[in-house]
Amino acid sequence: MNDAAGEVYDFLYQNGYPAWFCNAARDVADQCSSDTRPFRDFVLMIHTGESLAPATPNLTWRQREKVGQELLKDLAEDLAKWRKDRTYVSPEVGVVVTEFLQNLELDGYVFRADALLAPEEGVVDAKEQSGVLQDLYTELGLQNQETVFHHLSLSEEHFIARRWDDSISNSRKFLEGVLQEVAASHHRAVRGSAIPDDVYSRPARVRDYLESSGLLEQKEKQALSSSYGLLSETGGHPYMAQNDQARLLRHLALTFSQFALLRLKGFKNT
Repeated sequence: MNDAAGEVYDFLYQNGYPAWFCNAARDVADQCSSDTRPFRDFVLMIHTGESLAPATPNLTWRQREKVGQELLKDLAEDLAKWRKDRTYVSPEVGVVVTEFLQNLELDGYVFRADALLAPEEGVVDAKEQSGVLQDLYTELGLQNQETVFHHLSLSEEHFIARRWDDSISNSRKFLEGVLQEVAASHHRAVRGSAIPDDVYSRPARVRDYLESSGLLEQKEKQALSSSYGLLSETGGHPYMAQNDQARLLRHLALTFSQFALLRLKGFKNT
């Protein structure tokens, strides 16, 4: 058994987790050498109950999901205290712990006095919304999907790496890319030709086109333009922590992107 597997088991056991969960996590950690992906996947799939399935054959999937979410809440609180104390010694474990907690932060969770507080009701789940956007993008047959969603992926990676300005910049580039392709698709559908490059390559003119084509109303374009301005100002905003800025501006880019995609879908369905 490698050092990381032993450390994982000891941590879970000392914090009172069920024996079956301690053993399952240890066995997966023992498969990791230089590659932490198996353990990362194990942690991510606790939420859905998939990681619990082999040890809980008598539970339904709904029951596993409930147990998994309870375990994740306890795990997040214990890991936050553990990281603060810097008691872990295995670099592989430290990488997974840090990424796990920063993904919670990206979704709006916060720690207060070592307690995990859920995001305010109504705040979107970033990962769930990203999947919805990709499905919509594919359904609409828009071009440059790999490039556009690469920026979305980078915005998450840079957030986790605490590169706030880079995260915001890539959120803006993702929104730009979505709006460009929505405008280009509409132009081809209506006029049977490619959108002029002097429109496609200039974000302000893309927004103007979306308004003139009826995909956006004037007040919607104004709101989008104002939000785009916020995304373009990657410096610090007064009275707000940089991580909160990056997280909220990323949500803003996701929301406006979904709005534009749904408008195009409605147009195509008429």
